Amino acid sequence: MALQFYFFWSSISLTVFYLFYLLLLKRETFFVLNRIYLLSALCLSVVIPFLNLSVLFALPKMELMLSTVSTIGAEKLMFVAKTELDWLLIIYWTGVVISGALLLIKLVGVKRQMALPEKGAAFSFWKTKIVDQELSEVEVIQAHENVHVKQFHTLDILFVELIGIFFWFNPLIYCYRRSLKFIHEYLADEHAANFAESKKQYAMVLFLQSFKTGPALTNTFQSATTLESRIKMLQRKKSKHYRLWKYTLCLPLIVLLTVMCSFRSSNFRTDKHDNNKVDKAASFPGGFELFKEYLIKTTRKVSNQKGSVMVSFVVEKDGEVTNGSMVSGLDEATDKEAIRLVESSPKWEPALQNGKKVRSSYQMRINF
Repeated sequence: MALQFYFFWSSISLTVFYLFYLLLLKRETFFVLNRIYLLSALCLSVVIPFLNLSVLFALPKMELMLSTVSTIGAEKLMFVAKTELDWLLIIYWTGVVISGALLLIKLVGVKRQMALPEKGAAFSFWKTKIVDQELSEVEVIQAHENVHVKQFHTLDILFVELIGIFFWFNPLIYCYRRSLKFIHEYLADEHAANFAESKKQYAMVLFLQSFKTGPALTNTFQSATTLESRIKMLQRKKSKHYRLWKYTLCLPLIVLLTVMCSFRSSNFRTDKHDNNKVDKAASFPGGFELFKEYLIKTTRKVSNQKGSVMVSFVVEKDGEVTNGSMVSGLDEATDKEAIRLVESSPKWEPALQNGKKVRSSYQMRINF
């Protein structure tokens, strides 16, 4: 699967899931369910582009095509230097390295601040709480941080950070992280408010406290960016149980995204049953000899490797060639060139079955 294709559909999934959260779930007080939803959405967005439902559907079976392409004649070929760089990949992996390094720097910063906490600090990381005992309402603050520790909120943040290393270019990752941090605070506030005289009094504690915030990656009691939302959520009435129906809509959403990704990610399988054979196979305009000429004229020399590759592709009802993928190959450069050749070919004459144009799959061996 091409890297660009994978990240395109992962980003689509991240966007759809997050919009669903903003529109339907964000204002609900089912904080545990919202936490599960956001974490599941991240996991599914990473996995869904790999899923393949196309094996459930069959295309008409086609006979194997063989073709030999000789990459000779410098005047006919566009040579690509062996050291040619794919700048898109270089930029991506540079971003991955930088993002990974920044995460390590954040972790080092957390370790140092936990070893030498500042006066007035109140935060937690993993199973460790740092709370200045001289703070007013220290019991309430301790209760707040206990929730972060017991419910493993640090794992959520580290999980998002790890995904962010590979999706550093996608701003939605930071939206997921921000939303999860909000939910962590709502969960902790809900519990800690029981240690105050009332929710109103606890809200005053949040509003009046003035102390050092924790380092990056930690759960901190005080945060100017979340303060207003936390106070509003404290005053919000509990969501009615019947509103749980919203979460059932996640299932058709997951199915829809899986189908969308699957039917664009790979070829449909061929079927061995006779009743799935076509009356007339798809063909290249002018015949196979002209197709061989097209291959010879269009092929670029991208590698010194010699041998054969097997490419599979689908001829659509309109004759367009799609879903090129490797069955067996030589090296990355040659494999990409073979896929480019078949997918950039002129439109074919589609296969016919019972007098109607149908999609059909091919496998073609190209000898370089």
